[in-house]
Amino acid sequence: MRHFDILNPNLDSTRQMFNELENDLRSSKIDLGIGIYRDERGEAPVFKAVKKAEKILFQNENSKSYKSPSGNKKYCENILELVLGKKIINDRNGKIGSIQIPGAGSGLRIAGELIKSKTKNKTISVPNPTWGQQTFMFQKSGLNVLKHDYYDEKNNFLDFDNMLKCINNLKSGDALLLHGCCHNPTGADLSLEQWSIVANLCKKNGVLPFIDLVYQGLGHGINEDVLGIQNLIKIVPEVILTVSSSKTFGVYRDRCGLFAVITDAERVTSQSLETMLSEIARELYFHPPDHAASIINILLADENLKEEWLSELSSMQNRIVSLRQQIGKSFQDKRQTDFFSFLKSQSGMFSLLPISNEGIIELRKKSGIYLMPDGRINIASVRENQIDFITTEICSLKEFQGRKI
Repeated sequence: MRHFDILNPNLDSTRQMFNELENDLRSSKIDLGIGIYRDERGEAPVFKAVKKAEKILFQNENSKSYKSPSGNKKYCENILELVLGKKIINDRNGKIGSIQIPGAGSGLRIAGELIKSKTKNKTISVPNPTWGQQTFMFQKSGLNVLKHDYYDEKNNFLDFDNMLKCINNLKSGDALLLHGCCHNPTGADLSLEQWSIVANLCKKNGVLPFIDLVYQGLGHGINEDVLGIQNLIKIVPEVILTVSSSKTFGVYRDRCGLFAVITDAERVTSQSLETMLSEIARELYFHPPDHAASIINILLADENLKEEWLSELSSMQNRIVSLRQQIGKSFQDKRQTDFFSFLKSQSGMFSLLPISNEGIIELRKKSGIYLMPDGRINIASVRENQIDFITTEICSLKEFQGRKI
């Protein structure tokens, strides 16, 4: 008897794309699929401020012993302040529980387990479209996953009216996934007013918001990108929050993030919430890695390093905005239409291009341009000297010939 006599599993379209990318030996291939920031040389740079903080850590670190199961508490305090601000933390005094986690994916799974065990409906509604890993993690947790309207892919805009109708149909006890900023994959974000409208609807109907924040600082700025979250938390009594430090600090492979629950429940303390979250996390892993968390603590405690990091992050954000303008203009010039102007107004690393699956495959095979299977383009991986080639190859697809856009 053999327990593992299995055939090679069928790959989903995303993993198949990554396989093809890895096996493509053309030096001219362009990876616009993988969700990382790249500079003009095509490299994923390490923040200079992070390297300096890491050097300080190497010089002063005298132990590799475990932290607590809830991870690096100082890191949690720092990230909560970065996202929520001091006023909300003070206003919610003793009602915020947080743990450090190994990156964004674990935060999704912890959220799934928490919602399954603590809410009566075991249901979460996710934006349509959304990052596929979110849906995958919630399903693996055993949640009932619904989809709410979010984006009109035909006309390339945030479909807020239909989003509200869908949210209004949710039941008391259902959870609602919201992207903190720089929506993945569309780049279309809620305005501050819209955040408040969603918050009031959640409060009225007893819906539990779960905010997934991955791109703070890459949309409009380190403070501006969390104003909507802050608006919501001021209104809604209970919120789940997960934060990834991968993009904001460039510590992708070191896996570092935060998971928090915010409530106003009378008997609850921060310690009881932390204990609850630690128990859930213990079923998934034992201890989160500390390396990146300690680096971030050093960086945020040193005013010079913090200012250098903020300057680097701002430069990245400004470059993404510039790339959006240039790519949008290049499309517009080639098509002699304003159809692609949506690229200029969206935020963050990603946007959805209106390309068929056949067109996406043709771009891979003929031009070596790799987009995600849903047409997501990583704006932050484009080099300026590639823009004309990319837009020319896309506009030359058969589906765009004679198409009135």
